[in-house]
Amino acid sequence: MFDFTGDIVWVTGSASGIGRATALLFAEHGADVVVHGLNQRDASQQVADSIAAMGRRVLVVDGDLTSTESVDAMAADIAAQMGGLSVLVNCAGGAPTLRAPIWELDDTTWLATLDRNLGSVFRTQRACFAMLKASGKGRIVNVSSMTERSGGIVGSSAYTAAKGGVNAFTRALAKEMAPHGIRVNAASPGLVNSPFHDQDATVLYKDLVNRIPLGRIGQPEDLAGPILFLASDHAGYMTGEVIEASGGMRVR
Repeated sequence: MFDFTGDIVWVTGSASGIGRATALLFAEHGADVVVHGLNQRDASQQVADSIAAMGRRVLVVDGDLTSTESVDAMAADIAAQMGGLSVLVNCAGGAPTLRAPIWELDDTTWLATLDRNLGSVFRTQRACFAMLKASGKGRIVNVSSMTERSGGIVGSSAYTAAKGGVNAFTRALAKEMAPHGIRVNAASPGLVNSPFHDQDATVLYKDLVNRIPLGRIGQPEDLAGPILFLASDHAGYMTGEVIEASGGMRVR
């Protein structure tokens, strides 16, 4: 059903969690992959070794997506070593280091959370535009969050705002990129059990899990499939869309 032979795919945040599952799934379907982490070279290399074992070309990059210099250097490395890029998956992000109501939230935490989750998406798309355009079939998939629709967890307003920004940015970029043959969509996960959470999410959010219509917490692989679809030819007439994979939380 899916054939990414000849595609070069950069999945940010692919040392673990949703990004890792996504990178491996692209490789299973024929793509060459760029694996990314931040100070996670050992974990990234484990993913890369699995991809190489499938017979795919693979590159590991390690860098800070909140730094323009770092992002530009990684993009240059991809161009030099992989010869270009046709798919960019922005999966990297993170929860705020401090959960607090708005009246206790300091500027540093607010801005850092926005930059980690939204600014990073801006930088990678800007840095990779020329490669995606040159491929003649560029595709971008941004990973947002259903929190932008639900309002998220109390005390996480900065994260929720950032993910809402990712969806809005996705739609804006879809308009800008369309004349250049680049499609831009987003996948919006619900609660997923991954290293994104500093504790076991099934325990940390037990009440929320009990309200999921499908009766279980999501796994990273549950998002990898929708991301793969959005980057595939089967979604060739889709751009500016946000699809949610949340176990049915939209209908609660």
